[in-house]
Amino acid sequence: MSLEPLLHPRSIAVIGASDNKARIGGVPVDLLIRAGFRQVYPVNPKNETVQGLKAYADIESVPEVVDLAIIALSAELTLPMLERCHALGIPAAMVYASGYAETNEAEGRVRQDALSAFAARTGMKIAGPNCMGNANFSHSIFTTFGQSFQPGEVPGNTALLTQSGNMCATLFRMARRAGVTFSQVINTGNEASVEFSDYLEYLAGDPATASAICYIEELRDGPKFLAAAAKFRAAGKLLAVYKVGASEKGAEATRSHTAALAGDSAAYDAAFVRAGVARASELSGLADLAYLHTLGGKVGGSNCAILSISGAAGAILSDALSLAGGDVPTLPQAVQDGLSAQIPGHSMVSNPIDMTGNIVNSNDFLSECIRLALSPDDIDVLLLYTPGIYLTQALDQVERAAAESSKAIIVIDTFAMADRDRLANNGIGYFDDFDRAARAICAYGKWKRGSSPLPFRGGAGGGACPLGETSPLTDMPRPNPSPEGEGLSMTWPAFPAGRTALSETEGKAALARFGVPVVQDALVHSVEQARSEATRIGFPLVAKLVSPDVAHKTEHGLIRLGLDSADAVAEAFKAMMTKAEAMGVHIEGVTLEPMLAGGVEILAGVTRDPVFGWMLTIGLGGVWTELMKDACHALLPVDAAGAEAMLRSLKGFRLLEGYRGAPRADIAAAARAIAALGEAVLAGGEALREVEINPMLVLPEGRGAVAVDALVLLETQT
Repeated sequence: MSLEPLLHPRSIAVIGASDNKARIGGVPVDLLIRAGFRQVYPVNPKNETVQGLKAYADIESVPEVVDLAIIALSAELTLPMLERCHALGIPAAMVYASGYAETNEAEGRVRQDALSAFAARTGMKIAGPNCMGNANFSHSIFTTFGQSFQPGEVPGNTALLTQSGNMCATLFRMARRAGVTFSQVINTGNEASVEFSDYLEYLAGDPATASAICYIEELRDGPKFLAAAAKFRAAGKLLAVYKVGASEKGAEATRSHTAALAGDSAAYDAAFVRAGVARASELSGLADLAYLHTLGGKVGGSNCAILSISGAAGAILSDALSLAGGDVPTLPQAVQDGLSAQIPGHSMVSNPIDMTGNIVNSNDFLSECIRLALSPDDIDVLLLYTPGIYLTQALDQVERAAAESSKAIIVIDTFAMADRDRLANNGIGYFDDFDRAARAICAYGKWKRGSSPLPFRGGAGGGACPLGETSPLTDMPRPNPSPEGEGLSMTWPAFPAGRTALSETEGKAALARFGVPVVQDALVHSVEQARSEATRIGFPLVAKLVSPDVAHKTEHGLIRLGLDSADAVAEAFKAMMTKAEAMGVHIEGVTLEPMLAGGVEILAGVTRDPVFGWMLTIGLGGVWTELMKDACHALLPVDAAGAEAMLRSLKGFRLLEGYRGAPRADIAAAARAIAALGEAVLAGGEALREVEINPMLVLPEGRGAVAVDALVLLETQT
């Protein structure tokens, strides 16, 4: 069933309707009457009329089967009333009542579970509970008790979708002050039945909606969100989001408010990148993104030319753009010469362009300066700083330039004196704050260009290493680059029943089946075998206890490095076995590995996010990951090109490029190994809980990359 009865109903019953226009049951009746909506039926057994309309004693007395029932009753009375509505064939309902899962108490959760079960059983589309209702400005239908949304507003093509009633009203007023007009305003409430992504999918197909701005606390269905976002992208519609809960305290507050865990912030970041949505860094940024979208597509990116009457303002704007991820390209010499010929006196024209105070004496050169500044192909937007009276006096010139250009002209008037309506009518943007303008332009420009730090190809079809070549240090065959995976099994071995983890040797052997290059090792079970294998492999060596019960061996002293003789290996073997026996863990033996020299350590791990599924994390090893938090995240699948882009996004990437005379690392081999890790996890599916390679040693260019240690955690097998 579509959401049409919920969002575009032809007839509405207000159950619990009030004659008092200020009460929750009275506001929607008042709004609908003033909006000219004719098929509204107040239900109130105590009144013969409600606000001048005939009132009905019960829902069964209403003369038609309405599209939508607004339930303005207590939580205790709501479910029985919904049962009666369903018996009549009413397809949709809106529940205002609170007292459900948002209370974070057992009684409320039970009540919401019962409501969800009812919706699943009947197929009724239920908004809420704990929601303030919606406003359909395109068709002047008001099903809200919020007083911010009033009939008579000029309808627009932006939708507002929020998971908080208060933020719904707040964002609406912010955006209206910015000049944004709306098609739909939707508050989702607790989403016991219809959830956030259902509304999003509807809006993607709504011809009256060209963009949507969203306040998100938590998503219940990550894949459905990604699918809806893809429909927005395919339709050329802007989808802009502000996600609360990025900080620990913010996430804590969100959990209390929505009665559901906010997904891992890193996973949301990765999902928004994958979905190609515009991300607002602050609440007001949502309104700004919607506002820029109203400029008719003139903002093509975030490369800006700055034309200013003040050198200081030009510098401030340059800094703000740079910090927000934009660019202020140096203009070609021919353009600079043209500008110098137009601007009186001697001033900076390379970008930013300083017109100085000469504009007070004459501004007849302004339109030509704007044309010249916008002429290079790599310039997307012109920012014009002419505050107050300077803009008023030059507005004819600005309008002439705007009419002749397909690129955006955005005025910055810090005096806040601009005629916004006149600017809007001429397709000219307007901000009264440097930083806010820069953030909005950069976020919108990034979305418009479809830019992303990860060039995903829609699958995990990354290449791999040529079969048969060997690493001089590991003597292990490298993966085959063919799509068929020649020489690789590309399947997991049978997972051991009752185990929650594979041992290191089991994990590395399993990953090698998918083309992850792993370090050569030998599993030994006695001092004599340890001596023999150590002599065969050569020194120096690393010795590690092998046990599925010990994930982090370093913390327990179960790894020994730099062993340079058979005696040292034997001593390490005995010490680790004694320690492990005292811990009472399962012991499979000790593995001996060559201690590899050179290269750069990285971490590559995959965890399962409860909202979006498998998420890949890449970081540089050691303090870069642990102390500096230098890591990048992406949802699977990720191919080799995407993995390399993730590596390049790290702050410490220069270590891989060969910092201070060190050899350049084999970045391409590392990317292929990471892509193979992703393929392995996707193939393992629900049986896996987490897979991590830490460290992966990226050797000098041409020598590959190798997994030194692997952690494979399993879901409990039955």
